[in-house]
Amino acid sequence: MLKVAKKYLLAFDANKKTDIANLMAQEGCFEITDAPFAEQEQQKEALQYLQQAEYQLAVLDFAIGYLAPFAPKTSLLAKIKNPKIIFGKSGFVGKEKIFRDAKRIEKIEKKLDILLKEKNDIFRHLSELEKFEGLAFLPQDTEHCFFCLISIDKTQTEKLCSILQENNCYQKPLGGEMARQFFLIGGLKKQKEDILNSLKECKGEILSYNYEKIPSQQKSELQSRLSQIEKTILALQEELKIKAKNLEQFKVCRDVFAIEKANWEIKNKVLSQGFLNYIVFWGYKEKVGVLQKKIASIDPSVQILELSLEPTEEPRVSLHNNRFVRPFQYVTEIFGMPRAGELDPTPYLALFFILFFGVCLTDAGYGILLILFTALPLLFFKKMFDDNKLFALLFYGGISTLLMGILFGSYFGSTTQTLQKFPLLYKLKKIDPIEDTVLFMMLSFGVGYLQVAFAQVVKIISAQKNKNKEVFLQGLAWLIFYISLVLFIISQIKIRSLKEVALGCLIGAAGFLMFSESLGQKIFLRPLVGAIKILQGIIGTMSDVLSYSRLVALGLATTVIALIVNQIAFLLGKMVPYVGWIFTALILAGGHIFNLGINALGAFIHSGRLQFVEFFPKFLEGGGKRFQPLKPELKYTKVT
Repeated sequence: MLKVAKKYLLAFDANKKTDIANLMAQEGCFEITDAPFAEQEQQKEALQYLQQAEYQLAVLDFAIGYLAPFAPKTSLLAKIKNPKIIFGKSGFVGKEKIFRDAKRIEKIEKKLDILLKEKNDIFRHLSELEKFEGLAFLPQDTEHCFFCLISIDKTQTEKLCSILQENNCYQKPLGGEMARQFFLIGGLKKQKEDILNSLKECKGEILSYNYEKIPSQQKSELQSRLSQIEKTILALQEELKIKAKNLEQFKVCRDVFAIEKANWEIKNKVLSQGFLNYIVFWGYKEKVGVLQKKIASIDPSVQILELSLEPTEEPRVSLHNNRFVRPFQYVTEIFGMPRAGELDPTPYLALFFILFFGVCLTDAGYGILLILFTALPLLFFKKMFDDNKLFALLFYGGISTLLMGILFGSYFGSTTQTLQKFPLLYKLKKIDPIEDTVLFMMLSFGVGYLQVAFAQVVKIISAQKNKNKEVFLQGLAWLIFYISLVLFIISQIKIRSLKEVALGCLIGAAGFLMFSESLGQKIFLRPLVGAIKILQGIIGTMSDVLSYSRLVALGLATTVIALIVNQIAFLLGKMVPYVGWIFTALILAGGHIFNLGINALGAFIHSGRLQFVEFFPKFLEGGGKRFQPLKPELKYTKVT
């Protein structure tokens, strides 16, 4: 872990504080904290401008997202090769105009939303009017007659016509939908109640006509309005296409506002009291010296001094490892950050994590695919993927999966009979996960026992670093006990001549363990406390080791699913004449890619879970506060 120190920067010239704040934001490797004793009035201006910058950033983000579908299409290859727009420090001219355009895009979006809703309403009304096609007047009651619209099941049409004829009523078929038919009926007003009651026998329903004009006139008006709406929508979309041609400028402008926001975030935390201005910050010790030299060119009177921590204040933590171990920080950061006095667990988990990942997949073919899927972007598209820890981690996982697959003799779910056709590969096979399941389980328990024992080694290193004698003795005692237990088991199974020596070592290790676990207790309580601690430790160890059975479950799942995919693919291929090979190829490709994806996810999750639950608790408390340097969140540009 890199050391992060708390400092405060004294600036005696109030006119220079803005330049200093901007410089710290550009450096992007300092975490600015709230200044103590700062009054709200002093920060009012900075807070106002910060809120304005956040608003501008939100408007630009919305405009970019909304314009993206209208922008000229660029190839995926071009996007990957040049993921960032190169942007000079000299500034960006015309950001006010771009921001006005972004506000115009907001208005266009609202206008389009209203028009599209109205368009949908018109379509709904047109569909509704189809029911009343042929209606030549508005159905209204007169002094002596009535008219109404009804809906009836098509199977009841003849019955309805018969009833209407008997009562000398007027009827006119209109439109229909599905199994329903619509009619306009009319008759003498004194017959209205009888006729409507008769409709119940035909399962008819009275309809409401909610328009002021007859269907043909109403449709004409709606279609005229629809035409106007579509012309307006096309015009607005054309305007969006024109603005989308300058999408790159919107992106640059957005990142300019991000830089301004970062600057105002710092200014919001600067304390100003008369002639004294200062900034409290965290930074890497080696970077503070560089900052001091740059600030000296702005104001030689500025001083950077060490600041003592508050009693309850947590130091900031930043992980730093070499380029081979760095990808595994992705796993550590999922768990959380270690505290400032603790070891960085990343180098210690790396080998175990990648080994477990390979065991969970256990297929050399899948290992080759993982290597290809991750190596190609890392090699040919460095600009986009060079700092991607997850891709590098999956690349290591591909190598581990390839090696484990060779040892397990699995190549895209190949059977033993198929593998025998390749003598070299068959010779390299050492274990069959399906036939040798018990051996597979024992090996998983063995690897788990090894990691649980290794956790005590890490505990010893951590205790020595922190000069904690009690924890050091506990870790050493458990390590000796684990080694003695293995020696005792070997003497019982293989080398019986070591039986007495191994038993003596185990008893001695148990005594040392009882002593170390009961430190700090009263003398008469030590045997009881020590025995309880040993019993708890043994039960915990057994529980931890049994958890490694998940490696067997995931390894078997990958193998079995791959076999099933092969069987289904070839079986279907034989059933379909002539083009069966196409179905076979599609099922093989889709099935194995799905199997790789779902089990790679499981391998990652469960390999990480073994670190978090079985490994870390032995030596790591966690809960450290991450060092978060304040720097602009540049999404689209790279400042040169």
